[in-house]
Amino acid sequence: MKRELMNPNRIQVNSSYRNDNIGGRIVISLIMRTLLFIIFGAVLVGILALLGNSSPLHAAEKWWPFQAILANLVTFLILRSFLKQEGISYLSIFNYKKGRAKKDTLETLWLVIVGIAAGAIPLFLFSYLLLGTFTPPEVMFQKIPIWAAAIALILFPISNGLVETPTYIGYALPRIKARTGKLWLAIALSGLFLAFQHVALPLVFDGPYMLWRFLSFLPLAFILGFIFNKTNRLLPIAIAHFLMDLQLVVQLLLMTMK
Repeated sequence: MKRELMNPNRIQVNSSYRNDNIGGRIVISLIMRTLLFIIFGAVLVGILALLGNSSPLHAAEKWWPFQAILANLVTFLILRSFLKQEGISYLSIFNYKKGRAKKDTLETLWLVIVGIAAGAIPLFLFSYLLLGTFTPPEVMFQKIPIWAAAIALILFPISNGLVETPTYIGYALPRIKARTGKLWLAIALSGLFLAFQHVALPLVFDGPYMLWRFLSFLPLAFILGFIFNKTNRLLPIAIAHFLMDLQLVVQLLLMTMK
């Protein structure tokens, strides 16, 4: 049964978000993607070791799109299961409504601009503060086979757009707010864990690098939470996220083709 919003300017809060069983699902939604990145990163390292690679951990770094794609698939299955237990369809969390195409397009374009600014500035700033250079590490832009880059171009941005912000912003945030009654805590926790997952994609066991990955995504993660609370519109956020991830793998493909 679909639950309609009573106030389109606030995040949706249902009484079912306060039941005793949902606390565990909230915790899992916050930590599962980081754990899945670690698990599938370790799987890639193991495969490369079995294939005789002398530096499997380093070699696995460039395969990060597939580390993410596999994690995204499992995330989707788990998130859909959680929503089903609450009597909510997966697509309903995007709050799609007919006749909003123009408004959604404008919101998406605005979010892309905000996302680029809130993502790029911390990226370079924390690179300088933590790594001593304004030029961020190129760990995620290592050459992979063309066929792999082509698959990543299609599957990574789509799968990431469908599960990343839906998990933290669409699922966890409103339920934390309902359980605690504190919007600031909901935005803080969902944003912190959204940013934190990036330390494990790819697996690079270097303290400054991991801290750089975490802090670089933190401002954008908080901003997305505030925007979602104001608009209760996950669809433009998810589409903007897809577009930003798309440009990332386009860069990877172009670099691979050189």
